[in-house]
Amino acid sequence: MKAIIKRLRPSYKNSAKDQANLRHKKQALEALNHIENNSNYVLSKKQKSEIDEYSKATFGSAAYAYWLYVYTAYNEEFIEGWIPDNFFGYVVAPKVNKGIGKIANVKTLSKKIIGSELLPDKFYWIDNALYTAEYDLIRDKDIQKKLFETDEELYIKRDLTNKGKGVIKVNKQSFNLSEMKQMGDCVVQTPIKQAAWFNEFITGSVATIRITTVKGLDHSIRMRAATLRLGRKDSQFVESSDAVSVPIVNQNGDLGEFGIDHQWKKHYEHPDSKVKFAGASVPHFSRAVKECENIHRKLPQFTIVGWDLAITEHGDVKIIEWNAAYPGIKYHEALVGPCFTDMKWEKLR
Repeated sequence: MKAIIKRLRPSYKNSAKDQANLRHKKQALEALNHIENNSNYVLSKKQKSEIDEYSKATFGSAAYAYWLYVYTAYNEEFIEGWIPDNFFGYVVAPKVNKGIGKIANVKTLSKKIIGSELLPDKFYWIDNALYTAEYDLIRDKDIQKKLFETDEELYIKRDLTNKGKGVIKVNKQSFNLSEMKQMGDCVVQTPIKQAAWFNEFITGSVATIRITTVKGLDHSIRMRAATLRLGRKDSQFVESSDAVSVPIVNQNGDLGEFGIDHQWKKHYEHPDSKVKFAGASVPHFSRAVKECENIHRKLPQFTIVGWDLAITEHGDVKIIEWNAAYPGIKYHEALVGPCFTDMKWEKLR
């Protein structure tokens, strides 16, 4: 039986990878269709053929060409050095982060792992029991009292979730212990009051900044790309499915001229508030970069980490979550890339 399982394992891995590439092909072609419909630029058959050949030669398969189509159409030119999102997710990330990146999705462990007070964690719900941020057990009869002792509302996030999913907002009146027990393990975080600058674009949800840091071949840690994610009208949270992503183009926090939505449509202003992106600069951005780089230096096991954070009304940095399993790079690569040419990741194929 062991011999049979051993023979089946490689074919199972290949099958899973093929299925993943098919999903990415569908996503990339949908993105390409949106880009071509929103612009006057359409990839020719010749361009696609040339990109296919480049993908085979560089990454070992034409399955990685589809995200290169997207990057090319978006920029209206092909730039050598881009990393396809599926090649990054299924080849690069598992290797450079040594297969342990998924630990970042266990939110009830994050504070202990990254060793930072920048996480707004207040309580942990583990195996139907409530613990303080220091993992001291709270008696059942004291749960409601302790939860809302100092905060009128709290945010609860399930383990093994990201991209704004698995999050609920509760207050003393709406909190239901039975519902919490059905959520499984989760972190309870205090609310963040963002800097007024972000409210100029949109209110109702806390804007998040994705900063991606990388450990280079010389073992130095530095930011490679950053994006401001803004929610939409009537949204409680910033979610990938409806957010507008605006590139942050330098260490000063300057925004790019335009952002994009989940359908790759360019927006030169926020679609709800009509506030323009050009000329705006994220406050306290250099401080946020420094904080992320400093934490990453204490986690040399990870080559690449995506940090989702917010800037408070007092200019403090709050890390909402971190991603080391699959910190997606497609928006970074399309908007400001190539971002990783010195890493030689194409050789990991």
